[in-house]
Amino acid sequence: MDQSNTANPFVIEDHILFNTNGTQQSVLLVVWGQNAHFFRPQITFQGLPPFSYVAGGFDENGVQICEDVIWPNDLPYVIYGYAVVDSCSSLTIEPGVQVYLHGGGGLWVYRYGRIAVGDQFSVDQPVVFQGDRLQPFYDEVPGQWDRIWINEGPGSYNNTFDNVVIKNALVGIQCETWPFLPSEPTSSTKLQLHNVRIRNCSAAGILSRNYRIDATNLLVGDCGQYGVALTGGGEYNFDHFTLANFWSFEIRQTPTFYMTNGFVDINNALQIRDIGNTNFTNGIIHGSNANEFLYEFNDTTTPVMTFDHMLLKTDQGTSSSNFFPDQSSILRNLNPAFVDVINRDFHITSNSAARNVGTNSTTVFDLDGVNYGSDGFTDLGCYEYVP
Repeated sequence: MDQSNTANPFVIEDHILFNTNGTQQSVLLVVWGQNAHFFRPQITFQGLPPFSYVAGGFDENGVQICEDVIWPNDLPYVIYGYAVVDSCSSLTIEPGVQVYLHGGGGLWVYRYGRIAVGDQFSVDQPVVFQGDRLQPFYDEVPGQWDRIWINEGPGSYNNTFDNVVIKNALVGIQCETWPFLPSEPTSSTKLQLHNVRIRNCSAAGILSRNYRIDATNLLVGDCGQYGVALTGGGEYNFDHFTLANFWSFEIRQTPTFYMTNGFVDINNALQIRDIGNTNFTNGIIHGSNANEFLYEFNDTTTPVMTFDHMLLKTDQGTSSSNFFPDQSSILRNLNPAFVDVINRDFHITSNSAARNVGTNSTTVFDLDGVNYGSDGFTDLGCYEYVP
């Protein structure tokens, strides 16, 4: 196999059938098709997917390894099964790295591990996570790999994604406290997303439980269930974001944005948690369904949160002064006038209802690096209008 041939798939599989005394057996053959960094699962535990350690783990004496691993942008990285960043270890992925995940594979940042992906200054060198099928047919096929799974981190060390593309997964990013300890408090660690595009996930773009997320210039498009689903407790600050869901593979019954303060834990018990210090600002939530924005809260606790300067496609009421303190800044069921929904271009056009109605914030540049308010007025969403 010529591993220098970039037209080859990264993972090539075939089967040999043996017929011995009337008994047929199949043997799986796997070879690497290109020169790349390959990670193949070596460890199995009941109830968990097969995995290998890419940072941390244990030595031959059973002593835990604590290390900081860097993935430079030299060759592609191919994950077969799950790749794990273990407790007390970190993984840094440099700008421009291409990460390919085989069917069912994922990247798992185990509790008290840490990940830092990309660089806030490398707009033109995004890190890309996608499936490992390279044929053009698979460019827009959802569900080709599992997810990026992140548990609670080490103290004040946040998990960061800067200038990143995540596509064609089951779930783009799932961040949650360790589910096998259902009484854990909301994670003290934040997931920080800046200039992140998540699209074409067959279940959800972002799935959060008992976590803190800061997001600026976030685009989540076309997911089979939810674009963003925030459950249990948490703290969330989203500024200049676009959730646009025009999923077309089958009928979707769920909104692109969903939020609740409850969840059913691993013991099948309903838990109600606190949501505090939460703000959603300068956002567009839109899609092909009649209602793309929904929150459902158990009234034993009242979330502390605001929606401000938003364009929402919804049939849910937005008259609560607690959640919508500036009623005039909430635009309901108006047309964001995206450039090209069919081709999933979610920039806005000159007649968009999202133009010139945003509020100034600390987010200076949009997802393309254009100044917000460059014409004197700020637009909603992750893209500033450019004539």
